[in-house]
Amino acid sequence: MRKFPSIHLTLIGGLSCCLLLLSLFSGDDKLDSNQTYQNRTALPLPLAVEPTEPLAQTPGDSDLSKPKLNLPPRLEIKLKSGDNLSRIFSRHELRARDLQGILRTDDAEILASVKPGQTITIQPNEAGQVLELIYRANPKMTLIATLGEQGYSTRIERVKPDVITAVFNGTITQQSPSLYQAGVAAGLTDNLIMQLADLFQWDISFALDLREGDVFKVIVERSSIGGQPIGEDRILGASFDNFGTEHVGLRYIDSNARMGYYTPEGASLRKAFLRDPVHFSHVSSSFNLRRKPPIHNRPMPHRGIDYAANRGTPVRAAGEGKILKAERNEASGNFIVVRHGERYTTKYLHLSKFAQGIKAGARVKQGQTIGYVGATGWATGPHLHYEFLVDGIHRNPRTVRLPNSSPVPERELASFKAAVGSIILALRQPGNSSLRMAQRSEANSLGD
Repeated sequence: MRKFPSIHLTLIGGLSCCLLLLSLFSGDDKLDSNQTYQNRTALPLPLAVEPTEPLAQTPGDSDLSKPKLNLPPRLEIKLKSGDNLSRIFSRHELRARDLQGILRTDDAEILASVKPGQTITIQPNEAGQVLELIYRANPKMTLIATLGEQGYSTRIERVKPDVITAVFNGTITQQSPSLYQAGVAAGLTDNLIMQLADLFQWDISFALDLREGDVFKVIVERSSIGGQPIGEDRILGASFDNFGTEHVGLRYIDSNARMGYYTPEGASLRKAFLRDPVHFSHVSSSFNLRRKPPIHNRPMPHRGIDYAANRGTPVRAAGEGKILKAERNEASGNFIVVRHGERYTTKYLHLSKFAQGIKAGARVKQGQTIGYVGATGWATGPHLHYEFLVDGIHRNPRTVRLPNSSPVPERELASFKAAVGSIILALRQPGNSSLRMAQRSEANSLGD
C-alpha cells in the first residue's frame, strides 16, 4: 500500500471539510427561499374600489397648477348727492377703461339715470378689474353688466309685481279736520293723499271748503314684490262728498295714451285753470273791491286773493300760457303775469324769487312752478297775491267759472264706460278700509 506524505493527507482532510460545510449552507438557503415564497402567496389582496365622490386633492396634485380665484369682497355702494359712475369708479380705485367698456354696451343708457339713495353692487378682482356690476334701477328692473371673453355685456332682469285693488273710506271729523289727517286715519299713504288732492283740486279747495261730515272713498291699485310695496300705488277712482255735493273721478287712458280723470259721463275733471295756484295755510285776505288795506287810510280795491304760506313755498302756473312779464316794482315786489289764450290772464305778486327759466316770452304748463312765496313789495308778511282776469276784468278766483278741458272723445265713450264700470260699482258699494276687491295682474291694469 502506497503511503502519502503527511502534508498531502492534511490538505485532503481540509478540502473534505470545506465541501461538507458548503453543501450544508446551500440547502438552508434553498429551504428559506421556498418558505418565504409560500408565505407571501398565502396573503390575500383587497379589491380596488372606485370612489363615489372626488377625493380631496393634495398639494402634490397636478391640478393645483391652475390658480384659484380669490376675489375681494363685493362693493355695495350707496349713491350720494352729486354721484355719478365716474366718481364712484375713481373713489373706489376701479379702472376707468372698465367703465368705458360698460358704457359702450346696449343698455348703458339706464346707468345715466342713477339717483342718490340707490345702490350699485360691483365685484372686482384683485387687480381692480370689474367682473360684474349690478344696478337696481327700480324694484321691477335690474341691470347686470358682466365681463366675458369678448368684453362687457349687459342684460336686464325684470320682476312682475303682484297687483291688488283696495278700498279706503275716510271722513272729515273734529279729530281729523284736514284732508291729510282724515287720509292718514283712513290708511292712505302721503303719496295717495297728494294724488287725491290733485284729482279734485279744480273743484274743491281743501284748505277752505272742507266741512265736518264730508266723506270720501278711494279705489287704489297697489303693487308689491315679495309682499313689499314698491311705491307705485295709484288711484283708479274716487268720490268726495263735499258739503252735500258729490264729486267723482275715474282714471282712464285714451287711445293716444293720455291719462286723465273723468266724471262717469266722460267730462274731464281737469279745468283749464287751477283753483288755487299754491298750497297754503289760510286765506289772509279775500277778493274785495271795497277793501281798506291796513297800511293805507283810504279804500283800495283788493282785486285778488292773498294766500298765506311759508316763505319759499312753490307757486304754480294756474294754467298753460305765455309769460308776459316777470319783473319787480315797488308795490308788487317780484311779480309774474301770464297770458292764457285770448280771454284769460293771471297775476302772481310778492314772490321771493322766480323759478329757473321764468322770463318774458317763456311758455309754461299748468301746475309748473314759476316762483316762490315771499314778502316783497308792500307785503306785510309772506303770502301770494293772486289775480284772475277775464277779458281784462278782475274776477274772484274762488268763484269764477273755470273752463273745462277736453272730455273723453265721443268715439271712445263705449270703451271708457267699459273700462270704468267696475270702479263705479265699487265706489257705490259700502266697504271698509283696505278691503281687497280682486287680484289683478299688471297687464290688466289701466296702464302707466
